[in-house]
This record gives sequence, structure tokens and C-alpha cells, in this order.
Amino acid sequence: MRAMTMLIVLAGTACILAPGCGKEPAAQADTQPFEQAITRYLAQKNMGMKVAEFRSLEVQGDLAQAVCRMAEASGMHNVKVTWSFEFERNAEGGWEVVGHKRE
Repeated sequence: MRAMTMLIVLAGTACILAPGCGKEPAAQADTQPFEQAITRYLAQKNMGMKVAEFRSLEVQGDLAQAVCRMAEASGMHNVKVTWSFEFERNAEGGWEVVGHKRE
């Protein structure tokens, strides 16, 4: 009986110490409107890059920030770089990139 009690205490402690244990997973933001905004931005600036992966996306009202892994658009090179993008909501309710920087 003592061994069973010890196992319950250990399992409970592990759950308390484990990040996110017993919590609902955070809802994933829809990245599609942001990827479209990045694609327009890159085309306007004649940059031969494309989004390979979203690392993070934070939306706060009419402002947003995303960190993305970027790849060369033609796919000829397998080099990826990380860029941070700043967004603002436009008059139509869509998103526009207002700046970027290489991480």
C-alpha cells in the first residue's frame, strides 16, 4: 500500500512540474492571412524569398508580429534564415507587413 501511495505522489508531482500538464493546448492562430501579406511584401520589394515555416505569431488588436523561417523562392538552395515581421491591420480588415528584420 505504501508503494502505491508513493507512486501517486510521484505522478502528481511530475504533472505539476511538467509544463502545460492538465492545460488545454493553446489555440493556433491562422497564419494564412499573414503569409499572404508577407508574399505581397516580398514581391513589392523584389525579394526572392518565401515563407518556409512560422515559428511564432502574436496578434494584439490591430498589430501583429511573426517570426518565420524563410527560404530562397526558387528552392534551388536549401539555406533558411529567420526573419521577424511586423504587421498592421489595413482599412479592409486584412494584414499588411510594415517592416521586417533578420534575426
